[in-house]
Amino acid sequence: MIAPDYSLFIHALAAELDLQAGPEERDALLHSVGRRMATRLPLPECETVEAFELECNALLSIARWGVVSLRLQQGTRALYIELTDFPTVGSLGNPAGQWLSAFYGGVLEGWLAQLDEHVTLRLDRSVSRADQMVFLFDLGSEAPLMR
Repeated sequence: MIAPDYSLFIHALAAELDLQAGPEERDALLHSVGRRMATRLPLPECETVEAFELECNALLSIARWGVVSLRLQQGTRALYIELTDFPTVGSLGNPAGQWLSAFYGGVLEGWLAQLDEHVTLRLDRSVSRADQMVFLFDLGSEAPLMR
């Protein structure tokens, strides 16, 4: 939840942004804001997926922005990033409560780019729910993530 003194303003702003811009433009804006936030909170060097998870959580904890858990599935060469305990803007978003999902996608992509991992994350709406966002990307046959 966003701080009580700003929650009514943020909710009204989010609803108006949805109305004025629509979901695609809103998500593009939020993604861009997320990438900018990643540059404001740079990630230290990470050599492993485990180190990346620990460093992401250290930075996210500064503002109580949530907790990430990473799962690398070797069989399908996919990386799953699960986010929990994230702030919501009421029930706004799809799924409900996930209005900030494009923002988080931008933050995570920005941090991965700082490690020379240039990927596009996709919110997996089939498994995401109000209290959990799951992002994934396919590593394909490329070199191992974070060497």
